[in-house]
Amino acid sequence: MKPGKKGAEMIRARSGWWAAAVLATVLLLATLMGGGRVGLAVAAADGSAWLWSRSAGEVDRVNPDSGKVDQRRAVTDSRGHRVQVTQNDRFLLIHDLDTGRVSSLDLNGLGFSGRLDIGTRGDPHLAMGSDGAALVERTTGAVRALDPATLRPVGPVLQLPGPLVGGEFDDAGLLWVAVPRQGTVIALKVSPQGASVVRTAEAAPPDHDLTMTVLDQGALVVDRGGRDLVVATGDGTRRVTAPVPLAGAMVPERTHGALAAVTVPGAGSVVTLGDVRKGGPVRSFPLTDPVQEPAVPFAGKVYLPVRETGQVRVFEPAGRQTGMLSMPAGRGDMELQVREGNLFVNSPGSTDALVVGGDGVARKVGKFPGGPGRGGERPGKPGGEASSPPLIPAPPADPVFPDPFDPIIPPERPEAPVPTTPEAPPPGRTEAPRPPATPGPRTPSPRTPSRTPTTAPTTQSPPRTTTPTRTTSPTSRPTTPRPTTPRPTTPKPTTPKPTPTPTKPKPTPTKPKPKPTQTRNPYTPAQVCNATAGGNYQVQRSSSFPGGRIYQLYSASTKKNCAVTMKTTDIGKGTNAWIRLQSQKGGKVASDNGTFKYYAGPVFVLAPGDCVRYSGGASGASASSGWGNCG
Repeated sequence: MKPGKKGAEMIRARSGWWAAAVLATVLLLATLMGGGRVGLAVAAADGSAWLWSRSAGEVDRVNPDSGKVDQRRAVTDSRGHRVQVTQNDRFLLIHDLDTGRVSSLDLNGLGFSGRLDIGTRGDPHLAMGSDGAALVERTTGAVRALDPATLRPVGPVLQLPGPLVGGEFDDAGLLWVAVPRQGTVIALKVSPQGASVVRTAEAAPPDHDLTMTVLDQGALVVDRGGRDLVVATGDGTRRVTAPVPLAGAMVPERTHGALAAVTVPGAGSVVTLGDVRKGGPVRSFPLTDPVQEPAVPFAGKVYLPVRETGQVRVFEPAGRQTGMLSMPAGRGDMELQVREGNLFVNSPGSTDALVVGGDGVARKVGKFPGGPGRGGERPGKPGGEASSPPLIPAPPADPVFPDPFDPIIPPERPEAPVPTTPEAPPPGRTEAPRPPATPGPRTPSPRTPSRTPTTAPTTQSPPRTTTPTRTTSPTSRPTTPRPTTPRPTTPKPTTPKPTPTPTKPKPTPTKPKPKPTQTRNPYTPAQVCNATAGGNYQVQRSSSFPGGRIYQLYSASTKKNCAVTMKTTDIGKGTNAWIRLQSQKGGKVASDNGTFKYYAGPVFVLAPGDCVRYSGGASGASASSGWGNCG
């Protein structure tokens, strides 16, 4: 019996509904089982970034389309601290640089999932790719794979010849580091089985001063001991010559896109490399401001942060300035990062940030630290909880890991066979019949034959006192053997000792290596004060301390005092430095404190008819002055 017209329509409607339901289910399963997770796709598409607000002690997620904070998470234990935020689409690693504590924030629900204490000694660096994370101890050369959720180390430690440079993931999931000691650049694969070497390429002569930025695929190595720029990829290396010497050059740790930029304060230039994978074109343009941070390439332009003015200058690769971003609250405190097609300019110590799209249009972001924020869907829920993770105890540093290994040294270090050559002469000396014959009767009979040969070679090296001490154990005999043993033996070893010719290579040419690092600060105190405020500042007095010198300057036109701490060691490397300037009667105080590569400050105080004093320091050392420069 055939159904009627109405019945047929109902059957078709029901079958259509079931088909839609099945299709929806299939699509959902494909999303979950296929390429990944739903949250991943959403996070990857929105182009947002998490920024640190130091005064509020929280991380804020900025929506680049609206320029608003749509999520936040309090980390009150790090309030007021310097913090580095590393993110992928699933996790946020919050590294407190002042305490050495790292917390992992699961972005699905904003709950803390792990913690690890890595300390503040040396130069520990965290890197995270799409699938894994790593702790690169750049001072010692140890690389440890981490579970990004729990921060537990996985697999064995990979020990490379430290110190290392760099340590970021490219888009292909490779972790790149440079080894200045060897002059090599290394690509590492990080997996749940640990970190392993995938490729090693020569980048510079051994012991040259290197810096490095990781590209979308590969890395750009800068030889600060010369003019070479080396692009290393999985296919090989390409070498390019820069138009200026690269001493003290700076690059961002990660470069996105085809354009690369190298900031060279010592040469007063920014070097740009067009299509970086193809090695050109190479151009340069002059710096007009003293800078402490590298220029950041983004969307075909070069963004140069000037901390002292709170501005970011925008240049074309050839050097024509096309714009200026202004963020007065960011004076002395600005960070630039490129994240998923947007450039974020953050001032951690203020309420302000900027987000720049690929079209170059900048939107101001109000982070509103400590307040409800804009569009916060659930600021109260996570923020009100304890700021620390449900602590998964940090694993012991050493016992967890097997003995480190170094797969790089044997192929890369030609000096490896050298130690075996000095060790070869001792067996040759023991085989010589003459030396054992003389000490043989003199050594006391109770000594075992195994010790007799060991004393024989030692007696053959003339100036060594070890042989007399061994033969003197019988107290009456030391006086007789001492004169006789060395004298007959001295001429004999000197004949075989032409073998010390292999010892000549032993003072390897790597020893005279303290050339590379930059030893002279490219800036002067007057240059720093004048560039920030104008007014022809002149040095009035100064005080030195290990690692730096503090200068106080004065301008007759502005009537202001200026103070700056200039580093004399670790130049070009970010270390803690600070400066403070105070007036006596008016009680005015100006200060600057942070991680700086060249100098802290400048700070200014207007104190007509008053006295001033200054204090400052860097890397744990400091100096101060009494009241002076009155009037």
